[in-house]
Amino acid sequence: MTSPWPARVIVIIQARMSSSRLPGKVLLPLPLSGTTTVLGHVVARARQLAPGQRVIVATSTLPADDPLAAAAQELEAEVFRGDEQDVLGRFAGALAVYEAEVVVRITADNPAIDPAFLRAAVAHHLATQADYTLTTGLPLGTNVEVMTAAALRRADAAATSPEEREHVTPYLRRHPELFRLETLPLPVAPAVAALRLTVDYASDYSFLHLLYSHLPADFSLTDPAGLPALLAHYPWLASINNQNTQVQP
Repeated sequence: MTSPWPARVIVIIQARMSSSRLPGKVLLPLPLSGTTTVLGHVVARARQLAPGQRVIVATSTLPADDPLAAAAQELEAEVFRGDEQDVLGRFAGALAVYEAEVVVRITADNPAIDPAFLRAAVAHHLATQADYTLTTGLPLGTNVEVMTAAALRRADAAATSPEEREHVTPYLRRHPELFRLETLPLPVAPAVAALRLTVDYASDYSFLHLLYSHLPADFSLTDPAGLPALLAHYPWLASINNQNTQVQP
């Protein structure tokens, strides 16, 4: 199928099995009684970026991540494995194998990313000729990062701090003199914007389990008959995990 983009765009999903708060979270079924995993939802939504979209799951070489790599292959995603802590190096390594001009970075514990906003982020990134684009205004776990492959390689060559290596994009954001940085605010209902739609704690998983038990698997953040309507009917849902503290992305 023909891509709608004038550049080669790949999605890289960083993933690992280890988690101090909820080990193995990315392979938990969502909902609990379902057959699709958290990772499965992320891959399925990433694929909707464009027809024939190339999706790579970037995980570590640790034996503990073997089940994750196998699960990604079963989902027909491509897999790249690299250093557990040097995630920036892992992304650069994936680029050496899977050629691209633009990279969309998402993480495997964010199963509610909205394909419409993925497309908006890539379109804005290309239209502005940015090196790095970050969306804002969306619920935690659904904002998007887009960057050029050249900028990512430059960051990989220059970034030295453990934080910059582990979290992939801090070097880009910290050097506006080197990179053209773009921010794309995206509109959603205030009640939706305030949500935690990431899986970091057991209560995060419980909240998303309830959403995926009552909404279609491909629910949108903006469909008024979906998430906004559910929150209007059960406003207490948001209190399930809104006290959780977010770790550095």
